[in-house]
Amino acid sequence: MEQVYDNSFKLVKFNLATNHIEEAYRFDGVLSNKSYINDVRVDTQRKVAYLTNSNEGGIVVVDLNSGIARQLLHNHYSVKHDPSFTLVVDGKEFKKNGQPVRLQSDGIALTPDREWLYYKPLTDNKLYRIKTAYLRDEELSEQQLEANVEDLGRFVVTDGMIFDTNGNLYMGDYQNYSIVQINPALEMKTLVSEERLIWPDSYSISPDGYLYISCSQINKQPDYNEGENKRVSPYTIYKMPLPA
Repeated sequence: MEQVYDNSFKLVKFNLATNHIEEAYRFDGVLSNKSYINDVRVDTQRKVAYLTNSNEGGIVVVDLNSGIARQLLHNHYSVKHDPSFTLVVDGKEFKKNGQPVRLQSDGIALTPDREWLYYKPLTDNKLYRIKTAYLRDEELSEQQLEANVEDLGRFVVTDGMIFDTNGNLYMGDYQNYSIVQINPALEMKTLVSEERLIWPDSYSISPDGYLYISCSQINKQPDYNEGENKRVSPYTIYKMPLPA
């Protein structure tokens, strides 16, 4: 992976009412220049942001009041690709430049009460969670933190994920062009399978009960298809009603 230019990664807070930047949080001394900071979830009540490091593996916790950032679980197996898992997409092993793709912690989601953070590596089907109280506790050692990670088992290979207000978790199964729901009892069902769902990526849930889905078409990029560009424009965002 190419390096981050001049440690320029940052988390930016925009004021949508004024269309101005209010704050920029930086990670100097916390992350290496090979980090790939990806998904973010914000607890607006506790003023804490949680981000994933998808290249090296890790959960970054940012105190939005002080601006202090910490990277946690950096060496724990839960933020790493499961080496026993072979990722197959579109009928072949998912490779870049002839090498299997191995990306680490990526998708994260906060439960509606913000008490749990769910997360998973991008290129396998494992799912993990940890109480956010442990992530916020600066007194815990790394070993104590690791001991509180819960392995929830195998589900689907997904990019992003999101909770609804009832505690149901939604994922995009990019191997099968599908959207799945996992209920609080960890029972999974497929809601829709549709060939237009080309690598469902990130999500939003509207107040009127619709799930919005962006499709990034990552698996169609030339790097993963021996130089052939299989992407189709325009890129799309879909919506679907959430189950009653």
